[in-house]
Amino acid sequence: MPEPAPEAQHDRQVLLQHIVSEVHAEHAGGDVDVVREALTRLIAERGFPEQPQKWVDDTAAELSQGRHVVVDRELGIDSPLEETSNTAENQSRQESR
Repeated sequence: MPEPAPEAQHDRQVLLQHIVSEVHAEHAGGDVDVVREALTRLIAERGFPEQPQKWVDDTAAELSQGRHVVVDRELGIDSPLEETSNTAENQSRQESR
């Protein structure tokens, strides 16, 4: 099977980073089983290929500890992803009032 074009690979990494960041924004610090289920569900909903179970388990464990997970070091955590996190933080503050 031929290697995907670099642009396609980059686009997939960006999509996966957004999925992980969205799960972080909604479930950071939550129960690892809930985080794992949310991650698996969102990957499937977005039409992304199934990921290795070890990666899903390790990523869910990090997210459940409240840590950001960077899928690709070249992507880092950029402004749109930080906006997602800030939105979740603001929502939490409003709910606690």
